[in-house]
Amino acid sequence: MNWLNNVSSDSDQPIAAACLVQGHWRHRLHPYADPVLCHLVIDLAAPRVVAAQVIEPGQTEDLDLSDLEDLTQVLLDKDVHHRPAAWGFVPCPVLPTWARPTFSEQQIEELERIQGYLIEATDDTIQDVLRLREDFLRGIGMTDQHIMRATRAPDPSASSRKGTRSVN
Repeated sequence: MNWLNNVSSDSDQPIAAACLVQGHWRHRLHPYADPVLCHLVIDLAAPRVVAAQVIEPGQTEDLDLSDLEDLTQVLLDKDVHHRPAAWGFVPCPVLPTWARPTFSEQQIEELERIQGYLIEATDDTIQDVLRLREDFLRGIGMTDQHIMRATRAPDPSASSRKGTRSVN
């Protein structure tokens, strides 16, 4: 079977490799609240906020998908994705351990397609499929540990959001 060579090839837009940066940002979670300090990871290829967490003293919590979308819009409005270093963001080859990742719809579809390959794999092809999955995850800056973190802490609003979601 030659299906391993066809991952991402059946979509009009191949999935771009992630270009992750991380840094800090003060973000207002509610219209009348004070801004809180967050650390976040942006995928410049998308561009979108992949993960963000409030890190105020005594408070560490992941931002939900709605907050991630709001934060993404703020960063896009300020053109942070065009000059991330000017805003204090630094490259990161893989998501930091604190990050609970979210995935684009295309990434979810690709993971589901690879999962289908795993179901169909034989003893002779299973290692190839696992390597394919690992290569895909590496390409988007993630590992199996990130997938487990995303699935252990599901966001209840994930299914109602468009464009980005957690793996549930």
